[in-house]
Amino acid sequence: MKNFRFSFSLQTGLLLLMALGLASCAEISPDLKLSDTPEPQLRSGPMGTLEEPFLLDPFKKYDLVMAGDECRYFVVKVPNNWYWKVYLTAVNRSSKRQGVLKAEIVQGKRQWEALPEIPFGKIFELDRESVQGLIGVGNKGLPRFAMLRFCQEGAPLRVTLESQMSAAGELMPPESLEHQALPSN
Repeated sequence: MKNFRFSFSLQTGLLLLMALGLASCAEISPDLKLSDTPEPQLRSGPMGTLEEPFLLDPFKKYDLVMAGDECRYFVVKVPNNWYWKVYLTAVNRSSKRQGVLKAEIVQGKRQWEALPEIPFGKIFELDRESVQGLIGVGNKGLPRFAMLRFCQEGAPLRVTLESQMSAAGELMPPESLEHQALPSN
């Protein structure tokens, strides 16, 4: 019985090691040219469309793989007198093709407030590299949904999206607060 347990645990251990090895091969296969997976099958992460955008949790980090010249749409609710910042990292792992990511917060019927030195959109043009960027909006009106659009062209891209949402006063630069009167004691 002892030999059976030893043999069973040895076999289980070997299977586990093989499974881990295959998983790590899957991660590096694009770099080693081991995979000829069609681009649409490389896609991962939330898949929001214009008709049905994906509702983002502003306190969660999202990892996407975009491929096949696609666009994805996301929404998040921005409270009254709050700002929403989106931190993006785009990575192109292809040495043969350039990849482009266009990220923008779409202007609706009511215009969003601009944040100091932070644009509403950004275009990432990537060779084999990674680039980081920041976009954002402010909301001085009633609570409403902001729509974020990502469009990818060329090489498949890995995209990481992280949000920051804060009350308006906390994100304003100090010089913009100087004109406000200080309360007297």
